[in-house]
Amino acid sequence: MASYRGFIVAPHIFAITILIGSAFGALVPAPARAETAEKTYFFATRDACMTSGVFTPQECAAAFANARAQLRDKAPRYSESGECHLHFRMCEPIQADASIDDSLSDEPADRPAFAPSALGVEIVAAPRGVEAAPTLAVDTPQRLFAYFPVSRSYEAEIEDKELRESAAILAPDRFVLFSKHKAFTGEVRFAAAALGTIKGPAGAQTSASETREQRRLRLKNAPFIP
Repeated sequence: MASYRGFIVAPHIFAITILIGSAFGALVPAPARAETAEKTYFFATRDACMTSGVFTPQECAAAFANARAQLRDKAPRYSESGECHLHFRMCEPIQADASIDDSLSDEPADRPAFAPSALGVEIVAAPRGVEAAPTLAVDTPQRLFAYFPVSRSYEAEIEDKELRESAAILAPDRFVLFSKHKAFTGEVRFAAAALGTIKGPAGAQTSASETREQRRLRLKNAPFIP
């Protein structure tokens, strides 16, 4: 009887173990599985990434958001559509940032610029985490669009960088002139020669009656002060 009960209990324990193991496996994110490690996947759309089940929906959304921000931040701009298509084949119009030269020109300020558009996004399950980068229609240098981790926001890092750069510029009320120099409190005297004493006609009446030749001669003989 004991052996019979032992035989009955053991399968139940085994079944419970299998059930718990299956539930635990379902909770493990897809990118953490061995079959995705060190593999690069290309997705044309975010929905295709989510449908594949290779990466989690959160990772797919973050990958495409970072790729758009990275493309907008680092992609070159062209004033002509033909020039952009010549280099990257696939381009789209964007709103160009106004520069000092543009503000001084007679051209409309809202004229569009052209930038390359992405074919999709490459996502790789690297040892340090899931990373992604935009993919263009032509080969681009790796340093142009490097893989960026989906665990961080590329847009947020750009904003933080701009805030740090703007914080480095002091406000007008915080400027201190010559703050690193000791104030000079001595008496300053200038010699007459240093002041460039000019001998010649003086006064409003004399200046009014001075001819052009006299004025030219007076300025010619005046001492030069560099």
